Amino acid sequence: MKMVKVIGSVTSTIKDDCLKGVKLLFVQAVDIDLTERNDFYIAIDTVGLGEGELGLMVIGSTAKLTDITKGRNVDAALVAKVERIDLKNINHIV
Repeated sequence: MKMVKVIGSVTSTIKDDCLKGVKLLFVQAVDIDLTERNDFYIAIDTVGLGEGELGLMVIGSTAKLTDITKGRNVDAALVAKVERIDLKNINHIV
């Protein structure tokens, strides 16, 4: 899983049938201290995230395992909203 920040949405009027009816979000990976990384993705939103919110994203075949993404040609899915991060001692992690 990757922690990402929603930075926008993607609108596509012409697309494969498997992508009809899903919300596509433009996301940017963030580090443990929420510093933005230079990694960008387009992901299907399965949890209702909005711009500026943090989420957990799965990629690859795992992205096809949610109720919304089953049977769809997807490579990235947002599967959780991050509301709080608790770290006892960040100095040992970084």
